Amino acid sequence: MLTPDTWKPAEADTPTEAPARSGPVRLTAQLVRSFGQFSLLTNVWTGVLFMLALFVGSWQAGLLGLVGAAVSTATAYAMGVDRRTIDLGTQGFSGCLTGIALYIFLGPHPSTYALTIGGAVVCVLAYSALTAILSPWRLPVLTSPFCVVVGVALTAAPAFTRVWPGGGAAALPIAAVPGVKYTWTDLWHGFFANISQVGLSAHWYVGAIMLVGLFVGGVRHGLAAALGSAVAVLLSWALGVPPAALATGVYGYNAVLVAIALGTLFLARTTATALYTLVAVAVTTVLTAALNSFFAPFGGRTLSWPFIITAWLFLAAAPSFPRLRRTA
Repeated sequence: MLTPDTWKPAEADTPTEAPARSGPVRLTAQLVRSFGQFSLLTNVWTGVLFMLALFVGSWQAGLLGLVGAAVSTATAYAMGVDRRTIDLGTQGFSGCLTGIALYIFLGPHPSTYALTIGGAVVCVLAYSALTAILSPWRLPVLTSPFCVVVGVALTAAPAFTRVWPGGGAAALPIAAVPGVKYTWTDLWHGFFANISQVGLSAHWYVGAIMLVGLFVGGVRHGLAAALGSAVAVLLSWALGVPPAALATGVYGYNAVLVAIALGTLFLARTTATALYTLVAVAVTTVLTAALNSFFAPFGGRTLSWPFIITAWLFLAAAPSFPRLRRTA
């Protein structure tokens, strides 16, 4: 995600925090920041609220996320990784997401805990490898370690009877049906679920808590997330996506991440950036539908690939446009 060497905020709208002391306090801060890094933020209180939200949604998902964050953080310590990146939660967030995703897709089995531990270790290795690969293009790693590790694990899982909980490959995406009717509940649930799905939860109330966490991390971050979610809801409605998918945030969580990344972190905050970000939000919403169709026939999962691909594309293109300026 973000490291001290690759990212500096364009403006300091997040309260500056004193370095945590060594010992339990520092470790606790590292773990809760792993949750906050879901949305690219390093604020401790954002992490606390994100962790609380996920435990409210499912204590088992929260527990697996905490296990993944702890294992990734311990692995980073064992490998001698720069302590600054550990303090920011950038070493723990992929392991955290991995634990949550494996619980959601494989269930609360002993093998899921074993896979979480192994996957969390590999996430640290993948983070370092992808950082080295992407650095010549000044592209951030984002959630790509998580997507790679979980994608491989879920694709391989059906081959192992002690891992796969049963059932066939994922069904094809629900086809759009002309004349579908939406309720107001579909729309406002979708607005909050777009945010909760950043942590792989479909509960709207989880998204409401996480949105508070985003505003705690910085007003601009909260506004960017809210705007990204609103645009995704309106575009999904205009294009006629299935109401149930809209209400559970399937088409909007990548848009939320893109809005935060481009609108508040990686590009200078200007009018041109705002317009550029809105285009990116629209692109990632449509790309989400495309990747859903691409992955479904072989049981793959879209995860946050639309966010990653869109962010990389728009950040790589930014230097070509004089009105845009990279901050990282």
